[in-house]
Amino acid sequence: MNMAEIGLMIIALAWLVQLIFSLKGKKEIHPWFISCYMLGVLLLVISAYLAGSPVSYFELGTLVAAGIVLIANIVKK
Repeated sequence: MNMAEIGLMIIALAWLVQLIFSLKGKKEIHPWFISCYMLGVLLLVISAYLAGSPVSYFELGTLVAAGIVLIANIVKK
């Protein structure tokens, strides 16, 4: 299993975490979701870099955006 596959699995796990909290009636974005999502995207970025592929600016953009959302979520509480 390579790093990109692990990253995608972590992203899927993040969505499962968010789904569980949503089914419990919580409508806000959970910090665990954001953290797991960021870790998964980071692994995708690292995997692409190590493979010599041009790192996707969209992946880097989503990583930065998720970080901003995480910070806003933590500050809000």
